[in-house]
Amino acid sequence: MNSFLKRRVVELAAITASVVLLTPCSAFGEGCGLPNEKPSTFGFSPERLQKLDRNMQAIIDRKTVAGTVTLLARHGKVIGCKAYGYQDVSSAKPMQVNSIFRIFSMTKPITGVAMMILYEEGKWQPTDPVEKYIPELAKLKVFAGTDSNGNMILEDPKHPPTIGELLTHTAGFTYGLFGNTPVDKLYKESNLFASTSLTEFVEKVGKLPLLYQPGEEWVYSVSVDIQGLLVERLSGKPFADFMRERIFNPLGMKDTDFLVPEQKLARLVTLYSADATGAMKAEAAD
Repeated sequence: MNSFLKRRVVELAAITASVVLLTPCSAFGEGCGLPNEKPSTFGFSPERLQKLDRNMQAIIDRKTVAGTVTLLARHGKVIGCKAYGYQDVSSAKPMQVNSIFRIFSMTKPITGVAMMILYEEGKWQPTDPVEKYIPELAKLKVFAGTDSNGNMILEDPKHPPTIGELLTHTAGFTYGLFGNTPVDKLYKESNLFASTSLTEFVEKVGKLPLLYQPGEEWVYSVSVDIQGLLVERLSGKPFADFMRERIFNPLGMKDTDFLVPEQKLARLVTLYSADATGAMKAEAAD
């Protein structure tokens, strides 16, 4: 197993493609299918672990979540791996340690790993303007307020957004899902997340103004989605193929992907949210 990749997954966890990956607990530790080590050998109290077990079960009993999986490891050895609750409540299908979960924004640190692989191959520098590789972002304007009629005032960026700024959410982009600025409203109206490719996504972003001057603020943004296209342009491979060939396969993450194949659908966990009363309700299948 590639130790460099394992190290990068840890080191880059703070770097945050609305594209959603799916993965089972077992992808992160071969020990899920192996006998557990004796906890006391690795400094764990069996009594405290029993308390952890009871507390996890209590979360299920309170119906806070439908089900969950825990994996406890130290020094590369799995101390415990256990499934609680249900993969699907309506059918009372038990959660399994190899159930497949949507990991949503945890796709972001994996995208960071892809970018760092390409950085160590000399494919980009933090000071490189993003437009060097994505010319669709070469004519960006910056939001500078509104006039007396409520019309947006736009100005030129003081400098083009750089890849370093893109990786740190300081490039000027926003998300459109959380803010209520005029720029966020334009993001919503552009229907970014209905795009069918990263190129289409970035083409839409390129027609929208930046929320602030590059490098002058921090705003959680679509920067990681744009990094996905950077990975494609820098590697010459589709984003999903690069992830699979350079990260998932070397790490044995055989069930992590952007889509669940038909033969694995039975392992996909039902997605739940809370209704108006706080009770769990199943989301529509996607």
